Amino acid sequence: MSIKHAGVTTTALLTLLGTLFSATATAAAPPQGDFTATGVKIHSGYSTTSSVRGHGNPGDGYTQLGGQANVESVPCPDGSVKDHWTYVHNNRTRVEGYVSDCFIREH
Repeated sequence: MSIKHAGVTTTALLTLLGTLFSATATAAAPPQGDFTATGVKIHSGYSTTSSVRGHGNPGDGYTQLGGQANVESVPCPDGSVKDHWTYVHNNRTRVEGYVSDCFIREH
């Protein structure tokens, strides 16, 4: 049995509400990438003087978890200089830490 309220049936309203609340929200996946050199140091902080937690190599892959801009500048192998570090999770070793953007590439 349907009850009409202001031109909308209870059945139609419940159907609409069910559709709205059953839809799952899809969050964007975090950016993925890979290390561009062998033995890339994964640091505890965004500095070459911070302790090294582990290393990344091409093929390990990483998941980006955050970043920090305008910090220590690092000379890159291609001759450029970058002052951005990205906080990553090494997908193979599971080590997390900061890596200079000179040594990673997003897919």
